[in-house]
Amino acid sequence: MPRIGILAIYVLSLSALGTLLWILGSIVANGLPIVMKYGYQLFVNDIPPPIFFFGTPKVGIAPAIVGTLEMIFMALLISFPIGFLAGVLIAEFRRSKLSRIAEDVASLLVELPTIAAGIAIYWLVVVPTKSFSALAGSMALSVIMVPYITIYTAEAYRKVPKEVKEGGLALGIPYPKVLFKVLRGLIAPGVVTGTLIALAKAAGEAAPLLFTAGWSDKLELDPLKPSASLSVLIYKFGFSSQELWLELSWAASFVLVFAIILPLIIISKLVVRRHEF
Repeated sequence: MPRIGILAIYVLSLSALGTLLWILGSIVANGLPIVMKYGYQLFVNDIPPPIFFFGTPKVGIAPAIVGTLEMIFMALLISFPIGFLAGVLIAEFRRSKLSRIAEDVASLLVELPTIAAGIAIYWLVVVPTKSFSALAGSMALSVIMVPYITIYTAEAYRKVPKEVKEGGLALGIPYPKVLFKVLRGLIAPGVVTGTLIALAKAAGEAAPLLFTAGWSDKLELDPLKPSASLSVLIYKFGFSSQELWLELSWAASFVLVFAIILPLIIISKLVVRRHEF
């Protein structure tokens, strides 16, 4: 490769890295002081109105934190069985028409604008029930998560040496048992990695939740009721002219990135490095 090409690669790589570090640095510089300012209150109090007329304000983002965790957990319960079984279908039944369709759909969903998932669930769930809800939000997030789990599961099964599978079959072990028990230790790292990346992706999404989960200033555990989320809080408050809401948007950004998304990504990378074969 010509030197100018290598130089261009280095420049573009450093530019991308610099942009990422600038974003993370901005979140730390603006968000960490707010987290330290309000302390534990952020994690136990409801979301306040922008202006207080009486008394001392109780400032918090607890409804958004709990809502985010609740929705990605429910989304995991929905998406994991679908994504895992679709991945097995793609890897183990490559010649079947259904397998090819599943692979094409997974590839399409990865590239699908996430807002499209929100609009689809809005018409399928929110409109018929006449209510936003955490359940509808989790369904929209599950649409985003399924293709990642599917692709990583399929790749994990494809990496398993044929000898291992053939050895299990030669011992008279039923094919389903070979797939789901004998190979479990070999495919687990890939499946876990895909699941963690899917969770990180879903946790940072705001667009689908605007159409499905709605909003609530109060802590709401009922999955059939509207729910706040960190990503939507950042979207709503980030453009506000009220100083308090701007502070909360930075605090929510810090919590979302450094307490949820980055840990999930780091753990997924550690799992890959530890179990490469």
